[in-house]
Amino acid sequence: MIDYAKIFVKAGDGGDGHVSFMRAKGKPFGVAEGGDGGSGGDVYIVPSKDLNTLAPYRFKKDFEAVKGENGGRNNRTGAKAPDLLLEVPLGTLIKDENGALIFDLTDPADKVLLAKGGQAGRGNIHLRHVIKERWAAGERGLIKVFEKGKEGESAGLILELKILADVGLVGYPNAGKSTLISKLTAARPKVADYPFTTLEPNLGVLHFKTKEVVIADIPGLIEGASAGRGLGELFLRHIERTSLILHLISLESLSPLEDYKIINNELLTYSRRLKEISQIVCLTKLDLVGSEKAAEVEKLFKKKKIKTFVISAVGGVGLEELKKELFKRFK
Repeated sequence: MIDYAKIFVKAGDGGDGHVSFMRAKGKPFGVAEGGDGGSGGDVYIVPSKDLNTLAPYRFKKDFEAVKGENGGRNNRTGAKAPDLLLEVPLGTLIKDENGALIFDLTDPADKVLLAKGGQAGRGNIHLRHVIKERWAAGERGLIKVFEKGKEGESAGLILELKILADVGLVGYPNAGKSTLISKLTAARPKVADYPFTTLEPNLGVLHFKTKEVVIADIPGLIEGASAGRGLGELFLRHIERTSLILHLISLESLSPLEDYKIINNELLTYSRRLKEISQIVCLTKLDLVGSEKAAEVEKLFKKKKIKTFVISAVGGVGLEELKKELFKRFK
């Protein structure tokens, strides 16, 4: 998944003013009639419902708007250059080249100006006073004066995508996240019995009557993920967008409670904002350990006053109760 890109944008330069003279009685050198140029095209960034990654910016990095048209004879003004619109997925952060946030695209109606087009140059019809001043100063002959268009603005930018989802699935690799999202939604992520099966976030929509809940399956986290270990650090930013965290812990683990603490520590180390997001804790893979082991683990969490849901995504056990809880949270 391409969720990070560095780009360079440049607005169009302004068009040059024109130099021309029309014949006039008593005016041996004619009367100035050159028109102004057109302003350069602006560069905007807008969200697109047709994009869900930053793939269009994977290879193409430089974007430049068109220059404004030069002015013409008979006081003809050059055309303004068209604006350049860069489309990105909804949920994209726009940062300057130093990483400072410029704008967060969370509204489909957002339209952000990245670089302003250059101002147009004036033609000699608007510079007659200059011609008169130079004539008065003793200059003779055809005095050609005009303004060149100003250069358009430019900027280096960082685009960073954060998925917009209601629920984020987190947990160790092989905690059952991909299997669960495939049972709750129409998403079909790759499922296998080795770590890091999920290499990029997967989105699915859980439907219930007229309601919808968007679920994001985040690649597995491990201890040290917030410092760059494993794959999790690349995708932790996506969890910040969610309203609810579904924390999955495998009942096969030798220390389920410790797993819970480690993953939560990684979340808080990455961003203090994640502390504000409520969690639902699911003990997974009931079908592999049996109800006796599940009851023991459930007691451990109960002693810490942590409510848990015991489920088997493969066997469908506990999924209806989990769905009801999810829709209860989002009613």
